[in-house]
Amino acid sequence: MQFRTLPLYAVLLMVILPSCSKYYLPSDAKPTNYRMTVAEEPADTDPLYAIIAPYKTALDGKMNSVIGEVSGRLFKEKPESPLGNWVADALQTETQAISKGAIDASVQNYGGLRIPELPAGPVTLGKIYELMPFDNMQVIVEMSGSTTQRFFDLIAADGGWPVSKEVQFVLKGKRADRLTISGKPIDPQATYRIALPDYIANGGGDADFLIDLPRENTGQFVRDLLIRHVQKLTEQGLPVSAISNGQRILWGD
Repeated sequence: MQFRTLPLYAVLLMVILPSCSKYYLPSDAKPTNYRMTVAEEPADTDPLYAIIAPYKTALDGKMNSVIGEVSGRLFKEKPESPLGNWVADALQTETQAISKGAIDASVQNYGGLRIPELPAGPVTLGKIYELMPFDNMQVIVEMSGSTTQRFFDLIAADGGWPVSKEVQFVLKGKRADRLTISGKPIDPQATYRIALPDYIANGGGDADFLIDLPRENTGQFVRDLLIRHVQKLTEQGLPVSAISNGQRILWGD
């Protein structure tokens, strides 16, 4: 079996050129296997570089654009952290703005935050993509009080996830003890609308009991809601900021 190496720029051309070219199908062809690699880059003198360069420059320029300012280092840790608190609160604000009804709380799975911190200083569009690189959609799941308790017990069992300021519970073993939402104990007979990534709503993170529950699809990427929130803060002359004082997820006895 024969393998040939395709450099990265050749792979990019496969994506770029079909959108502006006619297609010609050969009447007879011999199959050949190609091994793709990112080990090679086109030199400045390579004719293909002239084709790729404008796309790379445009993308780099967009990702390096500053969209806001972080007032102080926001780091990630369990059970609660400044970065997790900011993300959950931002999602609560932006999801509520586009939802058809009231949202009781917002949750982001801990593993969905892909960088350990947002450092103090300018924050670029690319940095938010690093924080949230996956194309997860934001949804609102309707759950009974008993299922809500089960969901937050799952979060407690994993050591804590980012939750919005409406949520408070005591981390006691693998249970979310004394769980309250907006200061009120969970009512087993009530219905709660919890905003979260579709990855979790579709059963990720051992949350398979959420799969068949009613949901509202926002049609928005989680990442885009965070970008929108940073941009709104900037328009208002406000920085990205959050604190973690252990008042959402408290350590049990």
